[in-house]
Amino acid sequence: MGGSFVGPTQDAVLELAAELRIPTIPTHHDGNNLIYWRGSARPYSGTIPRLSLLGLLDMGRLRWQFERISRAVPVADPWNARRAGQLDDVSLGQWLRLVRASASSRDLMAIMSRVTWGCEPDDVSLLHAARYVHAAGGLDRLLDTENGAQQDRFPGGTQQIAELAAAELGDRVVLDAPVRCIERHGAGVTVTSSQGHAEAGFVIVAIPPAHRTAIEFNPPLPPEYQELARNWPQGSLSKAYAAYDKPFWRAKGFSGQALLDRGPVFITFDVSPDADGPGILLGFVDARAFDSLSADQRRRETLRCFASVFGDEALDPLDYADHRWGTETFAPGGPTAAVPPGSWTRFGRYLREPVGPIHWAGTETADEWTGFFDGAVRSGQRAAAEVSAKL
Repeated sequence: MGGSFVGPTQDAVLELAAELRIPTIPTHHDGNNLIYWRGSARPYSGTIPRLSLLGLLDMGRLRWQFERISRAVPVADPWNARRAGQLDDVSLGQWLRLVRASASSRDLMAIMSRVTWGCEPDDVSLLHAARYVHAAGGLDRLLDTENGAQQDRFPGGTQQIAELAAAELGDRVVLDAPVRCIERHGAGVTVTSSQGHAEAGFVIVAIPPAHRTAIEFNPPLPPEYQELARNWPQGSLSKAYAAYDKPFWRAKGFSGQALLDRGPVFITFDVSPDADGPGILLGFVDARAFDSLSADQRRRETLRCFASVFGDEALDPLDYADHRWGTETFAPGGPTAAVPPGSWTRFGRYLREPVGPIHWAGTETADEWTGFFDGAVRSGQRAAAEVSAKL
């Protein structure tokens, strides 16, 4: 129900998975993709649908301009980019309007924004969007299935990475112990959880910046770190699955990948185990029009979206399940931070700068594949190396 995919250049998480003997399989992408656009469904090939010749030219122009901006943003210190202030003052949505993007181009970019950050283009800083794409190796690497971030997946689910790593660590992993307080003192830190106290020389906090506000720090963190946590919000995104006897869309020549301009589902993937069945469709869902619905309404709306591109067979699944990340009581939001205008230039330098014995990890702090599994693993390796050097 969480993250699903891995791809080329995500070497840190792939090496960890190989070490734990966790296999990957390719994400199915053979056949035509589909797009439901302005009231009807049509097939297309490639990453960007060709809605019209003018639309294709406009998207090509926007991609060229955006990639040029992205390459000029230093991933490690984006606040030092040549036009950092200007880029951080506007949202991605404002930039699209400033460069006179067509309505179709803006709608396609909105789909990218929703699945990438769990927010609308008006909610994310242009500087953040540019840095994020640079950290992934470019738009093609970020958006593509073949040779891109969605190329492969773990057939047994991604939670097994955490489970098998935890099994190697044994009883050093303490569960059901949310940390409530971190106290700094001369000997290091005292970490207080619902299961008592732990004394340590250093502590690594590996959670999204927004969730740092759930921990009491004593003495309080410097004001700029507190402002960082308040101005680095999580996005909001949901997922839905429907299972069928077989992946019936493949017999029609479709890949199972689709884009929809009318929600709540806005992008789909085929995550079936094999060609013989069952067939499983995954949909990423706009939380704003979904999370407040009843379970029956969510199921009905998801299947309606699936049927609008794949046909009425999608209305009668064997099983259905969804997950609303934004309603999690302990760690709400996802898939990653949706950083608003102004936050990188004001607070970005404090994202992972230690505060005495407190070090910071989490995928939002990574310089490669920020927001992905790979960024999470790299951030853990970086924070561990910081502490190891001090020890």
